[in-house]
Amino acid sequence: MKALRDVTAVDNQITARPDFAAGATGERIGQALSRHAGREAHHTVVDARDGTVTLTGTIGAHAEHETARGAAWSTRSVHAVADNLEVESGR
Repeated sequence: MKALRDVTAVDNQITARPDFAAGATGERIGQALSRHAGREAHHTVVDARDGTVTLTGTIGAHAEHETARGAAWSTRSVHAVADNLEVESGR
């Protein structure tokens, strides 16, 4: 860190907070799933905590699986996605 002339102390009072609560994160992901993968959204559980989203359930096709993952990753304040989704066989 570079010293600044005549500066004797710095008091950092900045606090960072998420843009919206974890519940809102899960809700936004659920809404995105409903828009893009309607039927599959009802079989998917979204749990969002501290920037980590966990997707659980059975989904009908690989395309919907990718949609669910994309919706989770594209939501603000998400830094990790635990993908526990299973794709039904035969589709």
